[in-house]
Amino acid sequence: MAVEIEGLKRLTDKFFQLHWNDEAIGREPPLWSEPFSFNGGSAPNYDKQGLYAFLKHGEITYIGVGAALGRPPYEGHGIGKRLQSYTKIINGVFTLTDARLADAGAIVTIGFEKEHAYLALALESYLIGRMPTIHNVNRQGRPATQVAI
Repeated sequence: MAVEIEGLKRLTDKFFQLHWNDEAIGREPPLWSEPFSFNGGSAPNYDKQGLYAFLKHGEITYIGVGAALGRPPYEGHGIGKRLQSYTKIINGVFTLTDARLADAGAIVTIGFEKEHAYLALALESYLIGRMPTIHNVNRQGRPATQVAI
């Protein structure tokens, strides 16, 4: 069963219902970006830690996390650093170097502020355990019963 971006957003909302307290944190949880197809400019949330998901015609094919702390001046740029392993910039143009991303052609991201970036790791585990993506093989966090997407 393919999962589309709306299913990703619903599961993310469920995760935040369980693990995010707006009042205590002082803000609402982050949102998934609009799709980015590497046609120029910076990837959404490149300067934050968080998750990215590969999209192929609206279907989620892979979920990953970029949560490295990094060093100044790139401290906290986990998503941007992680995406460098899938792409290269040649003559100012993104070139997709990983077959999984080249096949998908676009990503969405969700970025966390530094003090809440640890939740990115938990969200990745939560989503991978509940979404049948074609490229994720580690299914940690699988619930006893499947969650409706």
